Amino acid sequence: MIFFISFLALTCAPYYYNQLLKIPKVHVEKAMMFSVLSVFNWRANSESSTLLNQTTRMDIYNFIRDNPGIHFRALSNFLNMPIGVLQYHLGLLVNGGLLYTYRDGRYKRYFESKRFTETEMKVISALRHATSSKILAALLKNPQTTHKDLATQLDISSQALSWQMRCLEKIGLIKREVKSMNVKYSLDETICFTVDQCLTLLNEKDSRF
Repeated sequence: MIFFISFLALTCAPYYYNQLLKIPKVHVEKAMMFSVLSVFNWRANSESSTLLNQTTRMDIYNFIRDNPGIHFRALSNFLNMPIGVLQYHLGLLVNGGLLYTYRDGRYKRYFESKRFTETEMKVISALRHATSSKILAALLKNPQTTHKDLATQLDISSQALSWQMRCLEKIGLIKREVKSMNVKYSLDETICFTVDQCLTLLNEKDSRF
């Protein structure tokens, strides 16, 4: 049997070699590139699967998937996991391409990879702060709200609101309009839909972390 297969390969090889010579070089190069990429994708998927073949990492990954934008300390508290252990497994998941980190001031927030855009992660991070979430929700409902009305609605001081608005304006989520001595705030029109979608995702009953 082996002899027959070897004989068949030797007799057919010249024919197929001549046929290959007729294929344009660019097609051959594309085929080779596709093969190489397929191997890399297979290896990446295999490594990702291996990372999740461990109970602790699976628990971490699932919790972040269900709670996008959670920060490190809250993750440690909710999972009741020692900081060193959590850091180790998070590092493996991030380096393995399963999780993505987003810097939110002093917080490092975690997201499932390839699920959210940069803008969505920015909005979700802002919504994870209780006061910022209330501000964005209020402006989504009532654009062009004055500083005084917004402070009254949220029951915070004018100074505290000013600080919050400067932070949100700095990251491009809101814009202000000043007329005489009157200041009005609105969401940047490019992120209104995203804010609405992310608010729905997180749910108002969801704790902020």
